[in-house]
Amino acid sequence: MELGPHHLRMIDAIASAGSITKAAARLGLTQPAVSTMLRRLEANLGVRLFERSPEGVRPTPVGAEVVARARAALACIDDLNASLGKGQGASPKVLRVGIQACPALTLLGDDLGTLAPALNLRVDPGAGRIPPLLASGGLDLGLFQEPLGRADPPPRDVERFVLVEKEPLFVGLSSASPLARRDTLDLAELDDLDWIDDPLDDGPWPAYFRAACAAAGFQPRVRYWSTDWQIAASLIRSGRAIGVYQPTAGPREGVVFRRLAGDPLGQRLVLMWRPEAGAAAQRLLDTLGEAYLRLVRAHSLYAEWWDAHPEAHPALPFTASPSAGGAGASAGSAGAPAGGAGASAGSAGAPAGGAGASAGSAGASAGSAGGAAGASGSPDGVVVRPGIRPP
Repeated sequence: MELGPHHLRMIDAIASAGSITKAAARLGLTQPAVSTMLRRLEANLGVRLFERSPEGVRPTPVGAEVVARARAALACIDDLNASLGKGQGASPKVLRVGIQACPALTLLGDDLGTLAPALNLRVDPGAGRIPPLLASGGLDLGLFQEPLGRADPPPRDVERFVLVEKEPLFVGLSSASPLARRDTLDLAELDDLDWIDDPLDDGPWPAYFRAACAAAGFQPRVRYWSTDWQIAASLIRSGRAIGVYQPTAGPREGVVFRRLAGDPLGQRLVLMWRPEAGAAAQRLLDTLGEAYLRLVRAHSLYAEWWDAHPEAHPALPFTASPSAGGAGASAGSAGAPAGGAGASAGSAGAPAGGAGASAGSAGASAGSAGGAAGASGSPDGVVVRPGIRPP
């Protein structure tokens, strides 16, 4: 038996999910089918790739090496597929964009066409595959969320820009819960509640979330898994579970968002791009700046935090309160070319992994005539604002 792409994707899915059942759901297969495929593969290779236990599965030392190589091979396969999709002859170059699902993405549909004449977009529930695809050339632009305390250096020949240095993550719970009467909660007091998480997040969020809970003295009891934000919201509304949401997440009937004392869960919003995509990166930053301002102003809980923590968003030095006014109050102000998107992991609108809900509400309009003041042109036509390193 030779290893094929379907074997590699199975290995990747099992390692990411930590469970054969969750991996099967991710692959669109049944649990017995994945178990049988894994057993046959291990028997053929003569090695055990995963250790099984009541808590789930984890790679053996040999399995960890196989997982790493499988993911590298999959990145190359995805790169090849993307390259073959570019066409031949005089066809325009396709801009390949990868974005981790987030609320801001729901506001960008009308503007994506301004990035390039031809564009391919992939939306991932987690951030795990975006940097490797950028490194291999499979993507030109990547926007994703990165847990605080983790800042891997960008791949070689890839530029990196942090749009928001810190975005706090909120907890979502039923409006009927006694805890909903309070404005702020301690993470430690949520130790006896059931959580909902995203089974498809292949990025750093799951480990980060569990480490934060461990620091608070407990391990989260995750009993519900869903990539669908409507299902997740219904479980939370019923009081069966709680979840982590991005602060830009849209409102949910019967669900309230509450801050965690000390903001133990947070992330930064990162844009990476290959050098040849610099102009498109700048256009995406400008568009995101306007979208993010609308989201911040539409959510009073986040707007209050935003204005109290200017150090969390130096690339976006506007205030969320319309009454603050001033040239600095609009995205696109001098010194603020960047915008952000909403959260740590999970699908757009899903509460798990910090990937909050899709944002459908619009706040105050973004941008101002003063935002272009002081802007100057660069040799390649990219608008450069003072004090900001251009793409």
